Amino acid sequence: MEKPVIRVALQSDQPAIQQLNTRAFGQEDEARIIRQLEADGDVIIQLVAEMDGQIVGHILFYSLGVRGRLGCAGLGPMSVDPWVQKEGVGKQLVMQGLTMLREAGCSIVFVLGHDWFYPKFGFTLEATEPFQSRYKGPHFFAVRLRGGPPMSGELLFPEAFGA
Repeated sequence: MEKPVIRVALQSDQPAIQQLNTRAFGQEDEARIIRQLEADGDVIIQLVAEMDGQIVGHILFYSLGVRGRLGCAGLGPMSVDPWVQKEGVGKQLVMQGLTMLREAGCSIVFVLGHDWFYPKFGFTLEATEPFQSRYKGPHFFAVRLRGGPPMSGELLFPEAFGA
């Protein structure tokens, strides 16, 4: 199998991104969240994985507020076409996105996701402890990309997540 090309998503990719997320999740909720994050200006970075001219993976990082403090980033939705899952596409998307956020000076990234996937990239439950969120639990992780604020506080999610 060829290695996917990871690149910044273009506006012209949006129909394929919407279709991919609906296919990967078996519902349209994530596609709706992506549309609203874009419409509200909450997107920090969107990347796609492309193989043979087809988008097979997508990841989105969004602005996440912390009440009374500097903000941070959230990861999601992320999707990989079912026919290329378990081939490293998601891993490449996460690694490239975290690298870009680190280079941009982002200090911490939060995700609500699988406990068998995100810890591979340094995401831990412990990193979420100083923060308050309605999503706290066994699938809410964070990874610190550098020292510095925010160090604690109440997380304020974009309206796309029903906040």
